[in-house]
Amino acid sequence: MIMKLHLYIIVSIIVKHVINIIYQFKFNFMEMFNKKVLRGRIGNLKKHSALNALEQVESYAIRKMSEYGIEYSYDVMAEEMPFFNTFAYTSYATSFLFQPLNSKLRNEMMTDAWYDNESKVLDWSSYLISNVLDGTSNKYQDREMEYEKYPPRDYLMVLPGSNKVKTNICLNRMKFIHKKRAGNLYVKPHPITTHKIIGELKDLFGEDSVLPRNVDMYYYMQKARGVYTTHISESALYASLLGKKIEPFDVWNDIRYGSFYTINNYLFTNQHNIKNYVNKTFSSYKSGIINPNVDKNWKLKIDKYLAYMMKKRSVYKNWFIDSRVPKNKK
Repeated sequence: MIMKLHLYIIVSIIVKHVINIIYQFKFNFMEMFNKKVLRGRIGNLKKHSALNALEQVESYAIRKMSEYGIEYSYDVMAEEMPFFNTFAYTSYATSFLFQPLNSKLRNEMMTDAWYDNESKVLDWSSYLISNVLDGTSNKYQDREMEYEKYPPRDYLMVLPGSNKVKTNICLNRMKFIHKKRAGNLYVKPHPITTHKIIGELKDLFGEDSVLPRNVDMYYYMQKARGVYTTHISESALYASLLGKKIEPFDVWNDIRYGSFYTINNYLFTNQHNIKNYVNKTFSSYKSGIINPNVDKNWKLKIDKYLAYMMKKRSVYKNWFIDSRVPKNKK
């Protein structure tokens, strides 16, 4: 009896250890909510709890991509052949976004989503607008409310993070906009912006025109008439759905490689048709946009998206040959 008890205890310890190993292995490949990864990316900022529903989506998506034997990477952009090696994924407006690392196919998938008559059209627009109204559109927790110190103005300029400010935005365009909207424009730094860059912004545009980086941007967006933003910001989606006139201030070079270019490009150029476009394209599995709060059968949507995109990928097998030799094969 004692031997059986000891055996049971030993087996229980081994099983628990194996489960921990499996969990840790799985966790290491899930970067969207990995604390170590997040510390390196966003420092002491904490993601909004509204994004928590995406953890199960990331887990399922990684498992399904692994079954296809395809690589995947969180929150990156690069350009591979049409017979691509890697899916990128990230969050976009509290949703999960899949994309192949090929600009041609990224554009095609959004066009295919618009012309998709197979998927039931859902009310994505109302869901996204409600995110702004109930305060869940912010990616990060603990947004500050300094509304009395910074009363609303008619125009808002939304900047990307420090790693993109010097490479993705046009300073001449910013100066032009600031001059045009003199005294009636706020520059909103991204929450991930260094003190050095904020100081430079204040030197260029005046201290009273630069909002604190941790202030609630969506309060000012709701009060504004127009919003200046970029092809790498989800603020273009929210602003356009709120009926604000949006204009870009990106650098033109390589603009098509931006994280959300294929979506935002349409938003900037078709502002009369935003809600219809969002409802129809986001509802389609071909968009690669997944949200358990809207998509009741989100797992099926992932399955169909991957099958669709892998089929598109297969068309280009051996069409283009990458002459670069991998480092481990030299």
